[in-house]
Amino acid sequence: MAAVWYFPGWMRAQKPARGLLAAVERAFPGKTVSFKAWDGDSIVWPLAVDSADKESWRFAFEIAAMPPEERASLTLAGHSLGGRIVARILARLASRGMKVRQALLLGAAIPAKDPDLAAMGAASELPVLAVCNPGDVTLRYVYALAGGENAVAFGANGTLAPCANVVERVVPPGIAGEVDIDRPWAKVKLLKSIANHHEKFYIEYAGRLLAGEEPSGEVMTPQDWPAIETRVSDRRAFWSVLDSAAGWKLERTRISGHCRIIDPSKKRAACGREKEMRAAFAKVKRQLSGGGGDFVV
Repeated sequence: MAAVWYFPGWMRAQKPARGLLAAVERAFPGKTVSFKAWDGDSIVWPLAVDSADKESWRFAFEIAAMPPEERASLTLAGHSLGGRIVARILARLASRGMKVRQALLLGAAIPAKDPDLAAMGAASELPVLAVCNPGDVTLRYVYALAGGENAVAFGANGTLAPCANVVERVVPPGIAGEVDIDRPWAKVKLLKSIANHHEKFYIEYAGRLLAGEEPSGEVMTPQDWPAIETRVSDRRAFWSVLDSAAGWKLERTRISGHCRIIDPSKKRAACGREKEMRAAFAKVKRQLSGGGGDFVV
């Protein structure tokens, strides 16, 4: 029978939380789900990150030692640092010319410019599905500004340029209100919307996509520099428009030459160097036109 290995995130790495395996099984009906524990319960974040990178080698060797037919039926799924582990595993398998059936990265806590993201698609027979949330408070702000890697997270950002055999999908903004969480804090709507990095939100939406639901249509603006989304003044005296589409604008400052992307509500969605922001705006335009590829389940 086809198998699914699920890799949890930080501080959830030793044993599955209540209801977790049932949620994963609903997302992958008819498949055998295994919870893959790893050494990720260190209260010190940098140690957990280092452990995730090291543990990926162990799992990659284990998968490489499988009979080919068993490996070919395996699906890997990981949330947060677990998604980081999956990306690392795939890159290591790709370097050996090996493939699993498919992989899912759910709000992956890995830098959006990490080279393993560009390599990972080669190790999956079906396109890798990356479920992202640009409104994820933990990834968008805590990881980017205090995560120690001085980088934006792939799980809230995607990549600036498309990666071969990788499809990114954005969770709908109301997902937190649609999924029940059996925790006291989840009874408070405000807390639930802030703590929106919870794995069940990502698993729920991944299951919908795997079942054939149409993408949310939300636009994810790739970041170059970690930035807080804020409303800005759009004065032509300081900024020139390089490109525009459906109310979105790519602008360059006349002072320093750096660029920014402004959404239709006049909020700065991203900022950075011109080359990177041109690539990011091209990706925004692909999303607006309904492009970006599809995946097979």
